[in-house]
Amino acid sequence: MVLRNSKWSLWALALLTLVLFSNVMLYQPIVQQFLVIELDRGAVLGSLVDLVIISPALAYAAFKVSKKQAAGFVIFGLVMARVIIPEEFFAPYTILLYSGISFEALFFLAELGLIFLLLKRIPVIRAEMRSSQTGPIFSFLPAVEKKVSRLPLIRIVASEILMVYYAFFSWRKKVPNHDGVVTMHHKTSAIAMNIMLIHAVAIETIGLHWWLHTKFPILSFILLVLNVYSIVLVLAEIQVTRLHPVEVKNGSMHMAQGLRQRLILPLSNIERVEWGEMKPNKGTMVFMQKDFEDIHPQVILFLKEPVEATLFMGRKEEVSKVALRVDDPERLKGLLKRKEESA
Repeated sequence: MVLRNSKWSLWALALLTLVLFSNVMLYQPIVQQFLVIELDRGAVLGSLVDLVIISPALAYAAFKVSKKQAAGFVIFGLVMARVIIPEEFFAPYTILLYSGISFEALFFLAELGLIFLLLKRIPVIRAEMRSSQTGPIFSFLPAVEKKVSRLPLIRIVASEILMVYYAFFSWRKKVPNHDGVVTMHHKTSAIAMNIMLIHAVAIETIGLHWWLHTKFPILSFILLVLNVYSIVLVLAEIQVTRLHPVEVKNGSMHMAQGLRQRLILPLSNIERVEWGEMKPNKGTMVFMQKDFEDIHPQVILFLKEPVEATLFMGRKEEVSKVALRVDDPERLKGLLKRKEESA
């Protein structure tokens, strides 16, 4: 979840924390004894209002979430109320918990059906990807949204499929090689840093799993799954970095920085270009590979109209400025100059 770009979002987050913390503390025996509090139906009803109505409203004000996700906060509030409120006080309201869970279960089953539909329509999705004439990092999610659904769960599943594809099935793919290609990672330590990260996670997985599996087997299994997922994610990041440099073709500039963000920018939408190493302003999407040194973008593209970029797990964001750092800025300058001359 991402905080909203509003001065009120931090206040809403602070109030949300206060509401949740105060309700949890209210039902602690030591707190009741210290403050000489006796629980009654009024206190329980107040907690239900806090957890089921006020907390979801504050979460919606603090974070960029959909109405469906806000409804999920309501269910979470009911579950939290069941956990912290003693059973003898919560018993009259149990029907609310069962109703909320049933409602959420229906939505989950419907979304599960869409996941099966996604898998069933893979051949149609592949045909749509081929027609777009772009790499899977740019074409897979739009094809899924067009042929299946734009629901957040479907975008998340599609993003995970994309990660698995790049981690295990893209090693025979060739890097684009034509006049419109400008690499971003050759003069950085991005690949080396990712390989070092894989080694560190692998060593930590072996050592920690060996120590934990006899004492805390469940925790050991959870950490093992998370570490394996991390390695797969970093492998996919390496492949996307290798296979998708900045590429200008068909009148558009294709940019990807791992699985974290990607963008197709029509060259005709570039209003002006500023060259020179500088720190980008807030609201600028930066395409720049990691390095051991402190580096800055070489160019900022100011757009005539905002364009939609795709972020991690399929999230969307409107972009009006794009900053880049490439291996050969003169080559990129030539490509952009060619665009200006053609315009």
